[in-house]
Amino acid sequence: MMTLGRLADEIAGLLFPPRCQVCGELGDDLICSSCREDMVLIAAPRCVHCGVPLPPTPAGPNLCAECRQGRDFSGARSVGLHTGSLRQAVLRYKFQRRRRLAKPLAEMLASVFEAETSGGLPLSGCAALVPVPLYPARRAWRGFDQAELLCRRLSEIVELPVWTDVLARIRDTQPQVELSGRERRENVRGAFEARHRYRLKGKSLILVDDVFTTGATLSACARMLRKAGATAVYALTVTRGVPSWHPAALQAEPGDDRARGR
Repeated sequence: MMTLGRLADEIAGLLFPPRCQVCGELGDDLICSSCREDMVLIAAPRCVHCGVPLPPTPAGPNLCAECRQGRDFSGARSVGLHTGSLRQAVLRYKFQRRRRLAKPLAEMLASVFEAETSGGLPLSGCAALVPVPLYPARRAWRGFDQAELLCRRLSEIVELPVWTDVLARIRDTQPQVELSGRERRENVRGAFEARHRYRLKGKSLILVDDVFTTGATLSACARMLRKAGATAVYALTVTRGVPSWHPAALQAEPGDDRARGR
């Protein structure tokens, strides 16, 4: 059955000429070829645990400093860095309510999912996709839950169910972009609650969100799910914060994200 949101998207597609939802160029693709070429996708060398790009160095342990200290999630992967047109796609999706972007962004997540099936993270053996939840008041203000919609579109491709009832945000939190790494961890402490523990026991799950910055939110969610009985909790996100050493860091525009409430 078609939801009201999808029906609205279909009607909008009929009323307005097709354009790239990122740059506005006329065309049939929701994300045009120029915008796709501008994306900084993540490739090797990268941390084998969290997937962050690593600087080109001689062969050695492929773990970033944070993962050497330990993480609460079992592994994470992202499509690309939070810069350029991929960053703009996420901002337009979240804050300008361009929900049609959920489809191409989910297709990119599915490509990452499929790439991990051959010797990467064991994502295909997971029981379900779990969106990182919004606080109810934030969801009402935004008009939709961006992580849940990504999950729905991703589910159609990878054929895993979406469990929206096993994790809840029980406390509203300050926007993470305004905080340091330590403040981010404190900000989300106690903000999430796992539910329906009988469904979680012995299961491996995939958390889905739009952006991975420090990993504080993903860690808080994974910690609750594992305490409730999940054996492993992986994470998939569209973008990943740009490492300070990376050339793309010169293009970062954190003030723009802050202005939009990220």
